[in-house]
Amino acid sequence: MIRISLPGTTQNEFDDAIQVLEECKAKIVPCLGFEYPFMGPGGQYGNCWWERDTSLTLSGYKWVDQKFAENVLRNFMLVQKPNGRIPLWGFDRVGDYDKELSAIPVLFEVALTVLKRSLNIDLISNVYTMLGKYMEWWLSDVKRDPETGLVCGIFEESDPSDFEKQLTAAQVDLNVQICVGADVLREFADFLKLPADAMRWHSVFEQQKALINRYLYDPESGGYFTYLVKERRLMKERVYNSMLDTFKRNIVPAERRAGLIRFLESRDHFDLYGKYSIVTASRTSPEYQETVGVYKGWTSWSGNIWTFRNEIIATGLNEAGEKELAAEVAYRTVKEFSGNYAEFLSPSTGQGHGVERYGWTASQYMSLIIEELFGVNDDLWNSSIDVEPNIPAALTGVELSLEGLPVGKPGPDGSRRALCVRAIRRPDGKIEAEKRVE
Repeated sequence: MIRISLPGTTQNEFDDAIQVLEECKAKIVPCLGFEYPFMGPGGQYGNCWWERDTSLTLSGYKWVDQKFAENVLRNFMLVQKPNGRIPLWGFDRVGDYDKELSAIPVLFEVALTVLKRSLNIDLISNVYTMLGKYMEWWLSDVKRDPETGLVCGIFEESDPSDFEKQLTAAQVDLNVQICVGADVLREFADFLKLPADAMRWHSVFEQQKALINRYLYDPESGGYFTYLVKERRLMKERVYNSMLDTFKRNIVPAERRAGLIRFLESRDHFDLYGKYSIVTASRTSPEYQETVGVYKGWTSWSGNIWTFRNEIIATGLNEAGEKELAAEVAYRTVKEFSGNYAEFLSPSTGQGHGVERYGWTASQYMSLIIEELFGVNDDLWNSSIDVEPNIPAALTGVELSLEGLPVGKPGPDGSRRALCVRAIRRPDGKIEAEKRVE
C-alpha cells in the first residue's frame, strides 16, 4: 500500500484516487479492438477507450499495477492502422474524419514513463516500432503544412478543439507534443542501441523545436500562439496557456522564459496565484468562460482548470529548471483536485464539473505527488531509483513522507521493493531528503 503524508491532501483522498481509477476500468473486454483490460474516461463516457484519456490513466496507475499499464500499451499496438495512425477513440468516427484524425499524442511520453519501469525488451521494441510509425503519420502530408513544416490539428488533436478542417491551424500544444514525441523516440532508440535511429529522431526534435520558435512565437507580446496556416498569421486573439507547454524539454530559449512566466503569473492572464489556478484561456480573452455542469465541447477548455493542462506546465517548468514555479503549479493542482477528481474545476469556486470521478484527473493527481513533489524517478533502463523532491515554499519546515511505493526490478512473483522517502524544505530553501528501499 502506498502511504503519503502531505498537507493539502490526505491518505483517504489518495486512496480514493486509486478507487476512481478502479471504477474507470472497462466492464466489457475485448472492446473495440482492445483485447486487454483498460480504463475509459469515467462517468457517462461509458465502456469505450480514448487515446488521450486511456493513456493518461496510466500516469498514476502504473505505480499500482505495472502489468496493467503495459497491457494497455499492447492494446494500442492492436488498433494501430497500417499507415501508423492511432484512432482518437474506439469507434474511430467523428463525422467524415475517420481516416485522418487522431488525438493530441500524449501516448509518446506516457509510454516512456511506463516502460522505463520495465526490462521486457520485446515489449519495449514493439512499442518503439508502434510509436515510430505513429510519428511518421504525424509528419506525413495529411497533417503537415508543406510551407512551414508545422503539424496541424483538428478536433481533439489540440485544445480548444474547434478546428474542423485539415491544414488550417498549427497549434502550440500539438507541435510541442510532436517535439516531445521525437525526443521520446530518441530515448527509446538509445536504450535499444539503435544509434542511427537516435540521430534521426534527435534531428526531428531539433527541426520541430526550431519551427515552433520561428513560427509560433510573437516577440511583441512574448507569447506563443496558434499559427493560422491559410491566413499565414498568428492567432494572437487567442491567448491560451498552451504557450507554457514550450517549457517542455527546453523548447523555449532561455531568453524568452521571463515573458512566458509573466503570462503565467499575471492576474489578467493565467493567474497562477489566484484562489484557484491555472485558467486555460487568458482572463482577458473574449473566449474566456466557465463551464458549469456537463462538458460542453471546446468551450469547456476556455477558462476552466484541468489537470491535463496543469501537469504539462508543471513538468515543463521542472525540466527547464524553474523549480519554484514547478512546485507551485504541482502543489496547487494537487490541493485543488484532492478528493475532487472532477473532469475540470471552476476557477471562481473550485467546484468540480463534468464527470465527477474522472480517470485522468485522479491519475495525474497521483503522478504529480509521486513524480513531481516527491521527485521519484524509477528508471530500470539506467538501473537507478532517483529521488529529487521539489517542495513549494508554503511547506517550508514540514516533513513530508511517501512510503510503500513499488520500485525497482520485479522479482519472480512480480513484486517490487518498497521505496520510502522523507523530505523537508529548510528555511533557506534547501530541500533535504532521505530514501530507503526495503
